[in-house]
Amino acid sequence: MRMPAKETLVVSCSIFRKEIAGLGPAVMGGVRPVFLDSMLHMRPALLDEALLGLARAEDRRLLLVYGDCCPHMGELARRPHIRKVRGVNCCDILLGHDAYHRLRREGVFFFLPEWTARWEQVFRGELGLKDQPLAREFMHEMHTRLMYLDTGLAEAPHRTLADIEAFFDMPVEIRPTGLERLKAEIAAGLQRAHGHV
Repeated sequence: MRMPAKETLVVSCSIFRKEIAGLGPAVMGGVRPVFLDSMLHMRPALLDEALLGLARAEDRRLLLVYGDCCPHMGELARRPHIRKVRGVNCCDILLGHDAYHRLRREGVFFFLPEWTARWEQVFRGELGLKDQPLAREFMHEMHTRLMYLDTGLAEAPHRTLADIEAFFDMPVEIRPTGLERLKAEIAAGLQRAHGHV
């Protein structure tokens, strides 16, 4: 008797929810996306716990669309039924290794669409940078400029970016990224998950 095919889950940070939905059936056909709240990035132990919970069921394959965002990510990716896309974080996944590391060396701080919409929650709530002078000092000491990674699914949020510029007293550059690298990483990860490479 033929065994039923294993279900494949693409488990992703919600920072890529719209982007993964935009990839369409050519990439995502036959797999089920599962999204975990991007705020778990601020609490790596909770992200660890959520991913470990999903990993317990060995009767399905998982592709993790994450960077190295929690303590057990490397261990999870070595399990026989789990694969992970390449990249140390979401910006690396979108931009590619060389472009990401070059921009990091230049001191760029990145904003992705989902976190741009939640920037006050991230900086004021999660990072505790409620005081504008302290937030500016933090950003100016650590970074040379700000960059919004425009995945092309919606018009860049110019009003929100203007608020970010005013809060940090730094201009925000808009860099179009498209979805090609994310698409390629997920397609390659699914091939590895299904044992084709």
